Amino acid sequence: MSKFDKILSTAKGRDKTSTKKTSQADATQTKRRGRPTGKRSDPDFEQTTAYIRKETHRRVKISLLEEGQGREYSELVEELLSKWLSAKSNRG
Repeated sequence: MSKFDKILSTAKGRDKTSTKKTSQADATQTKRRGRPTGKRSDPDFEQTTAYIRKETHRRVKISLLEEGQGREYSELVEELLSKWLSAKSNRG
């Protein structure tokens, strides 16, 4: 084993000289790294496009930021469309 092999295997958490460390590292690495999965990869969501006036879009984004609740634009659109569907089904 060359000195580079040992460095690489240690960096990857696969140091063959300490199997105890490797098994502990494997157990802690079961949690996924990186960004959490988002709406794009969720099959319950579908990306859509709508044309709205720039000024409306700007004011909505500002209002959402001012709310301070961290609510996303898409959450607001979902809420408004769901309310519209409910009102429509209650009427007829």
